Amino acid sequence: MIFMTESEIRNLFEQWVDAWNSNDTERIRPFYGEDVVLYQAPVKKTLVGVDHIIARGKDLFEMSEDARLTVRKLHVAGDTAIMELNIAGIHTGRFLDYEPTGRKFDIDSCLIFKVKDGKIIKHTTYLDTATIVRALGLLTIPGVRPEAA
Repeated sequence: MIFMTESEIRNLFEQWVDAWNSNDTERIRPFYGEDVVLYQAPVKKTLVGVDHIIARGKDLFEMSEDARLTVRKLHVAGDTAIMELNIAGIHTGRFLDYEPTGRKFDIDSCLIFKVKDGKIIKHTTYLDTATIVRALGLLTIPGVRPEAA
């Protein structure tokens, strides 16, 4: 087992963000163990395997070719990293079953990772999908502006 210092873990995630911002799923793959566990809290679904991570990347890149991830904060404790993340872009491609709206989105999220031997072995996503749908103008709530979503 390779022990990683806090500095090494922070560096790993700086490179991870750069890979995601490249919109190239093959740049994302090396950061994950082959049997990574992906838990998606919004849909209460657990998936195993790096191909599921790659599929989520493809979904994001299809939805918005200019999507950008910005780390607000990264907390590291031992082999665990908690990332406060912002995802912003323009809805230029299909999202779920929705056609592109051309609207901007600016969504905050929280990701929790477990790292082992220099690879991400667990990736948990907390993301408010209702906020995304509101930002894209696909759901309206009386008294709430979509841009405030």
